[in-house]
This record gives sequence, structure tokens and C-alpha cells, in this order.
Amino acid sequence: MTQAPLKIRSRLTASHQIALTTIELDPFEALIKNTIEKAPSLFHYAPTVLDSSALEELPDSDRLQALIGICRQYRLVPFALTSNNSAHQDYAYQHQLAWIEPRARSAAKDEPKPALAMTKTEVINTPVRSGQQVYAKDANLLITRQVSAGAEVIADGNIQILGALRGKAIAGAQGAEHCEIICNQMDAELLSIAGTYLVQEDIGTANGPARCWLNGDQIQVDYF
Repeated sequence: MTQAPLKIRSRLTASHQIALTTIELDPFEALIKNTIEKAPSLFHYAPTVLDSSALEELPDSDRLQALIGICRQYRLVPFALTSNNSAHQDYAYQHQLAWIEPRARSAAKDEPKPALAMTKTEVINTPVRSGQQVYAKDANLLITRQVSAGAEVIADGNIQILGALRGKAIAGAQGAEHCEIICNQMDAELLSIAGTYLVQEDIGTANGPARCWLNGDQIQVDYF
């Protein structure tokens, strides 16, 4: 009996990226814990890329496994390494991690590609209250009222909120980096675009109308 050939498909998967700003275990765990507690559902068994760009010296094998173990303890699933230092690529392979090109360098290598436009828009005309979750699959999301603290709105495309954004907003949920989040009052608990996130304490103190977009590896929040 002839076996069917192995079928391999390439698939774009959104992932979180965690910067290794320290290799000291206790401070690293404190950073992970503090972040996860703000949006536990967002990080539940999430594919995770470790960014070693900030490290002057890479950790030894035992320390790296300990750092990965902390991530897994908080239900993250590290599978790859990225860095602005290309010398870290060999380190990734030596430790059986995939290597992800930094976004800026990868974009420079690639020919410009037209962004995949979402042709559908899901419209929500009621407030999204605490505890509610709205997901616009393969579509943009337009909310004509407010998104309360504790609510979560997700779209594979862009998100526009005509009222206040006080909960979590996740655009480009399938990895579309061109997506944006626009709202008339910014007071979000968390923003995420294509797997890159920004927590409340890093969003800033202004709370007027805002446009959020992905600038390299960071979410930029522009207030009108």
C-alpha cells in the first residue's frame, strides 16, 4: 500500500513577542506575571517569540531553559527567538528554537505587498459591556457605542469605535499588520495589533480621540 505524500502548508499565525530585558529569573517572572494578570485570556497558551535584542550577553542553556520554563508556567508557549543581532540566529538553532527575522529587516528584504483588504464590516450598535466579547472574523469591526472596562473586541481587520474604548481591542487577530484601531476616546486596558500589544500603563495619559497603528515592532498611539 502506497502511503499518501506528506502535505505541508504554510500558515500565518499571530504570536506574542516578549523582550528579554533581563535574564535574572525573579525580575523576569515579575514582568511576565504583571503583564499576564492584565489580560490572562489573551495570553492563554499563546505562541510566543522571545526577543533577545536588548541582551548584551546571551544566557547559557540552563538559564534559557529556566526563562522558557517561567513563560510556560504562565501558559505561554515559546517557540522562537528574534533579535536585531543576526549573530543570535545560530544561538536559536543551537537551542532548538525557530528563528524569526525582525520585522523591520524582514520588511526591507521583501518586495512591497498590497495589504489584504477586508471587504466585510461587522457593525455593533449597542454598548459592549464588561464581560462581553465581540469577534469579527474575516471582517472589520465598527462599534457605534462604547466598549466598557472588562469587555473585549476582536477583529481580523480594523476596529473603529465611535464611543469610548475602556476595555481591550485586538485588531489584525490573524496577523494582518496593516490593521488599525481608531476610537473617539482612548482609555483602553489593552491594545493589540497582529500580536503586538500595549498595556494600559504604556498607552499614555491622554484620553481623547486616537488612532493606533503598528510602527515597526511597536504600537504607536496618535491623538487627534
